[in-house]
Amino acid sequence: MKRVIVCGFGFMGQNHAANILRCPDLELAAVVDPVPKSAVRPVRGNQNTSGPDPEKLRDIPFFTELSGALEKGDADAVLIATPVRFHARAALAAVTAGKHVFVEKPLCSSLEEGAELQAALRGKPLVFQVGHNVRFLKMYRMLGQFVREGAFGKLKALKLHRLTGTPDWGAWKELDVSLTSLSGPLFDLDIHDFDFALSLLGEPARTTAERISGTDALFRTVWSYPGECEVVIEGGFTRPSSLPFRCGFAAVFERAVLEYDSRLGEKILLSGEAGCSEIDCSSPDSSYYEELLAFSSAMHRGTPVPCGLAEGLKALVICFRLKALLGKPLSSRFKKSGVL
Repeated sequence: MKRVIVCGFGFMGQNHAANILRCPDLELAAVVDPVPKSAVRPVRGNQNTSGPDPEKLRDIPFFTELSGALEKGDADAVLIATPVRFHARAALAAVTAGKHVFVEKPLCSSLEEGAELQAALRGKPLVFQVGHNVRFLKMYRMLGQFVREGAFGKLKALKLHRLTGTPDWGAWKELDVSLTSLSGPLFDLDIHDFDFALSLLGEPARTTAERISGTDALFRTVWSYPGECEVVIEGGFTRPSSLPFRCGFAAVFERAVLEYDSRLGEKILLSGEAGCSEIDCSSPDSSYYEELLAFSSAMHRGTPVPCGLAEGLKALVICFRLKALLGKPLSSRFKKSGVL
């Protein structure tokens, strides 16, 4: 049994705490948050997730600082779900204390912080996982399997999309959610698709990026790969804030087209040589639960984490690269360039 401190008890922290309480080999050791236990309330997010049963929190100690929870000394790992600006500081404190780390995406708020984390982790036998949960969604896992196995021939083109209403609840009201800010869609929302594309195809040979219709928080980027494969990733935040979250993909292979749209349920639409059909992708467990199972397995059995520090840093590099491209005049956004 591995005991986990949850640092940050907002929307994602509460979701992760609930899943820790479900995991057979994990135990919730403590919660770190400025809000006292007596004032904790369910927090709204852009998806429907379940927080922990308040009764199960009754005997869980709450701390206002991570240092207090670490000093208690009976935890094996720290799960970090704070605002991004605190990710690196919390992760460094956990690594220094010899704790395994699960940190929500994005990994941190700068490439310099990422390098500092790499240096701190070097030589230490610690598990470090970044919460890119799209890798654990069954629809995306199946797409990856089809690509790797060549079931429908070579992948010719892939479009990934992710869109939701501009957040206007809780701390989001005080944040800058424009396209190139750390709280904007590049770093908070579409980084999931960046990570998935990197895990599927590696780093692109060329990237272009543009805002969609001059908006502050919608964009389109094109990744070009050797062998004539292109990936288009688009989406972001838009008004009204009540717009429900949606995501999906369209994958064009030599012998089939696979489509997924979250609004149509947990299924992939397959159009192939034998006609059209549906692939059932329903799962009894959420991707958030699945990624914690992977974290638990890495700690208990030494299995590789599916998205470690290096992978989390690659996705962050892409975000900063696109931020730089989108900050340039239109005429200079389409020059050939690789990943930083």
